[in-house]
Amino acid sequence: MKVLYVTNLKDEDLSFSRIESLSGLRKAGLEEIVFIQTTPFDGWLDNLTSFDIAYKTLVEETLSLPAVLDVARREGVSLIVSDCKKVTRNSSRRSLINGLIKSSSVPVLVFNETSIRGGDLFEHLIFPTDWSPASERALTFLLGFSAIIQRLDIVNVINGKLTVKDMRELKERLTRTRMICLDSKIDAELHIYAGKTVEEIITASEDYKATLIALGAVPKKPFYKTMFRGNSSCRVAVEAEVPVLIVP
Repeated sequence: MKVLYVTNLKDEDLSFSRIESLSGLRKAGLEEIVFIQTTPFDGWLDNLTSFDIAYKTLVEETLSLPAVLDVARREGVSLIVSDCKKVTRNSSRRSLINGLIKSSSVPVLVFNETSIRGGDLFEHLIFPTDWSPASERALTFLLGFSAIIQRLDIVNVINGKLTVKDMRELKERLTRTRMICLDSKIDAELHIYAGKTVEEIITASEDYKATLIALGAVPKKPFYKTMFRGNSSCRVAVEAEVPVLIVP
């Protein structure tokens, strides 16, 4: 497994705790991290060798979406990590994240400026689902990491009024999803929230002190009814204080 780490942070600004939080992926086959940087540095990255993770650095003048996607393709990466300040030289951080979510063929992990926490990134996940194809793909992806996920909170956000029958069916679907996780040896619990989707997902991550939010990327023009609308995936990625993983 190879990871592409995209950053415009300088050496003194990039916290090693973020890099260290990826070390848990060693159990999932992580062997190398490729860094795309706007400022040349690689000094303290030698610490990665203590985790038995190889690395190399590439320097780009600007972090353009085409350049990032080209490197991801050439390097054959399995995951793209975005760890950027709010503004890049030619485009906003939000635009880069939105572009990666829409265009990347591999999952995208977004670190926010406030999401600096030690420990294992996959220790405690929030998984919002509406059982759309996007959500089901995300769940399938997460099941492949069952060896490193310690806890998973399954969340569904209600946007309107439900009948008693609707609520019963919702709880049954949540229970089935929980059983799938338990069968894969993932400790999972289920929760129902009501309100605006993005805000409630972020609230759930705060309520349960999650280390990561994981969700499916919504197609630009979805042909099915879903609780995730428009650029909801991007909004969660940009606004949440914890890291966010988006599965294409």
